[in-house]
Amino acid sequence: MTLTLTPELLAHAYDYLCAHPPFLKMNMPHSEDVKFIVINKSDRFAHYQLVDGVHNIAVSRRFVGRHIMLLSTLSHEMAHLYMQQNCIVGRDAHGKGFQKLADRICKFHPEFDRLNF
Repeated sequence: MTLTLTPELLAHAYDYLCAHPPFLKMNMPHSEDVKFIVINKSDRFAHYQLVDGVHNIAVSRRFVGRHIMLLSTLSHEMAHLYMQQNCIVGRDAHGKGFQKLADRICKFHPEFDRLNF
């Protein structure tokens, strides 16, 4: 059965991830301070953007239909949020800094596919 994505479900999944390492100690913003959007894009699983000072995480219902995919995809976007929040932004959004953070996240969540993270 495919998940029915809603902004509320995304917020709950975000809160769940924030309650576990490594996000637990990363001073992530509260879910009420993040705008969660469900999109229908066929060219991406999700994306993160900072829009007018508001963190936006959008997740595509076309690709994210299972719990593990939701948690992994959301963790990926949370890594982008963390990097933005802590001014760890370089030319390549998935460069060295992101890869180091991805390794750290996947260390705590070995069920995530690191190759596709």
